[in-house]
Amino acid sequence: MMKIKHTVLSLMLTAIALPAMAQYEGTQWYERIGTGEDSLTTRQNLSMFNQFIANNSLADAYEVWKPIMEKAPFANLRIYTDGAYLLQSLIMQEQDAAKKKQYFDELMALYDQRLQNLAGLNSFARADLQATRGDVIYPKAYCYAAYGPSADPTYTHEKAYQLFTEANKYLAEEGGREVRGGMLDVFFRISYEKYKADNNGFREQFLQDYLDSKELCEKMLQLAKEESDTVKAARIVAEYDQPLNNIEGIFAESRAADRDQIIAIFTPKVEANKDNLTYLRSALTLMAANDCDDTPVYYKAAEYAYQIEPSFESAIALAQKYSKEGKTAESVKYYNDALELCTSDKQKANIALRVASAMTKAGDFKNAYAYLDKAAQFNPDLKGKCLMQRAVIATRNKNYSEAISLCDQAAATDITLSGQASRLKQNIITVQAHNAEYARQKAEYDRQQAEQKAEEDFWRGNTK
Repeated sequence: MMKIKHTVLSLMLTAIALPAMAQYEGTQWYERIGTGEDSLTTRQNLSMFNQFIANNSLADAYEVWKPIMEKAPFANLRIYTDGAYLLQSLIMQEQDAAKKKQYFDELMALYDQRLQNLAGLNSFARADLQATRGDVIYPKAYCYAAYGPSADPTYTHEKAYQLFTEANKYLAEEGGREVRGGMLDVFFRISYEKYKADNNGFREQFLQDYLDSKELCEKMLQLAKEESDTVKAARIVAEYDQPLNNIEGIFAESRAADRDQIIAIFTPKVEANKDNLTYLRSALTLMAANDCDDTPVYYKAAEYAYQIEPSFESAIALAQKYSKEGKTAESVKYYNDALELCTSDKQKANIALRVASAMTKAGDFKNAYAYLDKAAQFNPDLKGKCLMQRAVIATRNKNYSEAISLCDQAAATDITLSGQASRLKQNIITVQAHNAEYARQKAEYDRQQAEQKAEEDFWRGNTK
């Protein structure tokens, strides 16, 4: 599972720590640009390259960029970052297929060259600009997926997916700075293409890709809450809210969360892995995320997992099992066990929020409110999400005015919820408009029926 390490909650995700002046050829700038005539030429080309990029003179920038990469690949980081921008721009505007393919190949090679030179480049880069392998491979995967279909006749979704998978692996192992929202969007679209090609064989991985993409978007959105600059906070929300909405929309369109299919996939696998705690926990997470947390296979996985090592995940599942069976006391016991098995108040708050969501789905709004209160008590930072969940409950109860008010409060409390709150409000407004139109049409129908009945009664009276 793709998990950026805990330091993801810093403004830029963790980068590999390297000595500022590591012993590597080319640490000093004058050592990295060559000697003699090569040095003079590189200085001149670098100056012209910066100017041409600033003026968007792409053809001129390309002509001076090429010799820099050949003669001084350690000159600075901009020859890689601006070089990638240059090649992407050239690919987009080029009409000749051969030239487009040339620029595309050079773009892929540029990322490979940066990977090859990564240690040296990191040795003189500022701490916030140092990169991990995942930081480099992710944009390479994105560029392959974005430009490959039009530039490379050998392009395949499989290769694009493998590049993203490789990037995710390194991000999980080494951390990274940040994954752009658009890149996460493209990754999930590629995963969706693979799912469409093999519904059953790729379904479980597609479910995992959905959770990973959604989780990373949500983690990045949390950075907006830590940003004191409101303009920057709004930019973070704009960067990740729409991709998150797109991912949710694609997943809904995929119908991958079909209960019967998920049950069919996990029933034999849970039994085969009944002693594998890692698999059982993963299965519980996937099934819970896809509305299968009220199925026999989910409860069976929870029982097996709880027997091996009690955890909050398995405790919640058993609580839901007893709740479904109408055994309230046992259900509450396991819900409380789940909270006690958490190691921190933040974790307890997340579990209480999850329990509230489960109770909302079950229509147990009274207990849902109680656990929302617990969530906010354990972690006041979740107040916005608790308000949002209350808005959902109010919507289900058709208390639309209250729901809209709660949406406004949630967005004001937590900027990361502004997009979600806006969408729910818009849905409510749409429903209200439909209801008003239905009421108008019904009133008109009732009026016509009353007139017709009055007329019929009049003629019946005259014929007596």
